[in-house]
Amino acid sequence: MMSTMLIGAVNVYLFKEYFHNTAALSIIGIIQTVTVFIAIPLVKPLVNKFGKKETTAIGMLIAGSVYMLLYLLPNLSTTQFIAISAVGMFGYAFFNTMIWAFVTDVIDYHEFLTGLREDGTVYSFYSFARKVGQAIAGGIGGFAITAIGYDAARAVQTQGTLNGLYQLATIVPAVIYLLIFFILVFLYPLTKQHMKQLSIDLAEQRKTRK
Repeated sequence: MMSTMLIGAVNVYLFKEYFHNTAALSIIGIIQTVTVFIAIPLVKPLVNKFGKKETTAIGMLIAGSVYMLLYLLPNLSTTQFIAISAVGMFGYAFFNTMIWAFVTDVIDYHEFLTGLREDGTVYSFYSFARKVGQAIAGGIGGFAITAIGYDAARAVQTQGTLNGLYQLATIVPAVIYLLIFFILVFLYPLTKQHMKQLSIDLAEQRKTRK
């Protein structure tokens, strides 16, 4: 949530000041929506074959790698920037599409660990975490843009500010998306195989409780 909202906030200034093309903002918004619709029919077969964690992790690796590539290519045209970032948006779309399904898996895992089925508590905690992410992103976005020297009173921003805008729009999401990739791979335990076994173990546990 922090990364998504930060990108949205920074993109307003990026396309206005760096690319001098505010019309591209609406285009990138449309592309972001289109990538989700392209990803949706692919989710089920990929999850069936590889698993939720595995599919989502690869999506985040794609997203993080694409934004890192954008960071390393600062002299792109607006069209080139949008075309490359669309690939990153496509990778992120898998995470965005499946995140709520992750919550149901966590609920099952929590029940297995504690013997308690607490759907409301888990969903509430997740919803609260999203709201915290939104709140932090709102503050960080304004602070970061100010920190790089952006001055709304200037007709033309300094080159340092323009470079800062580009870096905020690329390296920050790259780091966050790659961090999520590593969290999924090394910390999140619910692999496809684990979920299959968890389903069996839960069924046995529920029989025992009866």
